[in-house]
Amino acid sequence: MSQLDLARVLGVDPSVLVSILNELEDRDLATRRREPADRRRHVVELTEGGRAEIDQVVGGFERDLFAALDEADQAQLEDLLRKVAATHDSGDCTED
Repeated sequence: MSQLDLARVLGVDPSVLVSILNELEDRDLATRRREPADRRRHVVELTEGGRAEIDQVVGGFERDLFAALDEADQAQLEDLLRKVAATHDSGDCTED
């Protein structure tokens, strides 16, 4: 994803994103490279370490979020969310 697109998605000023990306690069969690076709454009990518960090954070968040649910409840919730997502993806959702 381009650095500018990432700033838009995150809703932060591009100048703020620069300092965030500097820190992520210092920690070997992300890289920036110039786009060969457009040297003004920087492409941001997660490193393997960055993906591992996200997996760890998301895993901890999910454990905390679903701590009150037993395995059966979690499976039922997952099934229900898949149904909701499938309905949304199929275009069956309409505004009233």
